[in-house]
Amino acid sequence: MYFDNAATSFPRPESVIRAVEGWLRAGCAAGRGGHAGAVDAALLVQRCRSSLAALLGVASPRQVVLTSGCTESLNTVLLGLLSAGDRVIASELDHNSVLRPLAWLERTRGIHLDLLGFDAGTGLLDALQLEQLLDAGPVRLVVLTHASNVTGRVQRVSELAALAASRGALVLVDAAQTAGHWPCSLDGLGADFLALPGHKGLCGPLGTGVLVFREGREDLVSPLKFGGTGTESELLAQPERMPEKFESGNLNMPGIAGLGAAADWVLERTPELLRANLVAKTDWLSAELGRISGLRLLTPGVPGEICGIVSFVVPGLDAHEAAMVLEQAFGIRCRAGLHCAPLVHRALGTESAGGAVRLSVGEFTTESELAQAVSAVGELAMVAR
Repeated sequence: MYFDNAATSFPRPESVIRAVEGWLRAGCAAGRGGHAGAVDAALLVQRCRSSLAALLGVASPRQVVLTSGCTESLNTVLLGLLSAGDRVIASELDHNSVLRPLAWLERTRGIHLDLLGFDAGTGLLDALQLEQLLDAGPVRLVVLTHASNVTGRVQRVSELAALAASRGALVLVDAAQTAGHWPCSLDGLGADFLALPGHKGLCGPLGTGVLVFREGREDLVSPLKFGGTGTESELLAQPERMPEKFESGNLNMPGIAGLGAAADWVLERTPELLRANLVAKTDWLSAELGRISGLRLLTPGVPGEICGIVSFVVPGLDAHEAAMVLEQAFGIRCRAGLHCAPLVHRALGTESAGGAVRLSVGEFTTESELAQAVSAVGELAMVAR
């Protein structure tokens, strides 16, 4: 039984599998050339970009950059935008894909970093603290995670982004846990930059990601990579035109074939319907686990606002130990540890327990699997007591 969808969705839609296989069997180019195979590849990339633009509420598909994953998308903005003296606001909820590049920029470029806290009871970022930090002086960038990969709580990003914009700060939204099965439009979130993976809520292949730029914001960011783009090859300077500015090197064509199919699959079902299905499963799982004596839930009990994740600690049991028992004794594959989000666990006081056990559901998680997971965790907690 698979309960690690917050890391990578499984299984994948048949249409995604067919698209990847189809390209591997018949594809022969990366869309940069004049022969028929290259033209077909270029059309495939264009269709993928257009589907993603429709899904993410982007007026021009050219503002959609294809990357190797959410990590590359986030790093592109952070490393390409920030320079010495810039103030940045991130948060304790952020993933290491945000925290590590910012820590490196502090050491090497002299940026100034402030961290927002969050309320352990509600799981929400502190809006009052954000306002105070914004009023303390100019801020270049505010980084907001749409949903924590530990607590699952979806943040009120649009409200926080509006605060940032009112003080002249740019906003980067990390939608790693929400894109695909939760509505994520550029305007709806109030983002200048939107980063997301292809392999989580979108149910696409690993090694795919997306970075969306609000029109004009691409001029503020230097590329992470330089090289061949198939355009303006006579020049030694990197093209400024979108999206080629950020897409040097051959594109991941089998991944893009699958990503385009995944975006179409989500559009057909709609993020609103996928969200409703996800919420129903998550809320039921959270409520049932909350009835287990001795279990400490890290996921707030806020129906309708949790994105597929229920994390918990079994007192007296290391998180990795608990997850190992769940797999070996009950066949449940889940995720244990710090989830690459150490500051969340530090704030919640779970570092010493090895972090937490995280059960994360997806579109294909069944009612039977949910019931078996609750029963297994109940037995585990009883033995631990």
